[in-house]
Amino acid sequence: MRLVAHALERAASPLVGTLDRAGTAWRAATRVSLWHATVRAPHPLRKQRGQSMVEATLVMLVFFAFLIGVIDCGQVVVAHQSLVERVRGAVRWGVVRPWDGGDQIVNLILYNQTAEPRSATAGFLGLTRENVQVRHQPATPERPDDETLSVAIVNYEYHFFSPWLSRPFVNPRPVLMSAPVRSD
Repeated sequence: MRLVAHALERAASPLVGTLDRAGTAWRAATRVSLWHATVRAPHPLRKQRGQSMVEATLVMLVFFAFLIGVIDCGQVVVAHQSLVERVRGAVRWGVVRPWDGGDQIVNLILYNQTAEPRSATAGFLGLTRENVQVRHQPATPERPDDETLSVAIVNYEYHFFSPWLSRPFVNPRPVLMSAPVRSD
C-alpha cells in the first residue's frame, strides 16, 4: 500500500501548486486516487471463484445424469414388478374358474376387469392384446391331473425418462407364469 501511495504522490506532484491554503485539494485528490488504486487491484481469489463455478457445474451435470439414470432404472423395475403382479393375479383368477377361452384373462391383465370396457381405453402400461399370450393345456387321459394355464406378456416396451434414451426399449424376455388348474 505504501508503494501505491508513493507512486500517487509522484504522479500528483503538479497538483502541489494548486493547493488551497489548508491543503484540502491535495488530500482529496490523494484519497480518490488511493481509492481507485485499491479497487482496481486484482483480488487473488477472483479467478478461483470462476474456477469453482465451472467445477460445480461439471459436478452437478454428472450428478443429475446419474440421478436420471437411477430414476430410469427404478421405473423399469417398478413396471416389471407391476406386470409380474398383473400376470400372477390373472393366472390365479384363471385356475379357479372353468376354462372358457383366454379373453377374460387378457382383459384382466389389460384393464383389471374381466369384461372389455365400452369406451376405448389404453391397456395397462401401454399393453395391447398382441402383448398378452394365454395358453391352456388341457388334461390328457394319460395324465388327468396335468391341466395347466400359462400367461405371458411378450415384447413389452419400456419408455425411459431420460432425454438420452428417446427410443423405447423392447424387453426380449417374457413375463411368464404357469400354474396347474384346480380340478373339482
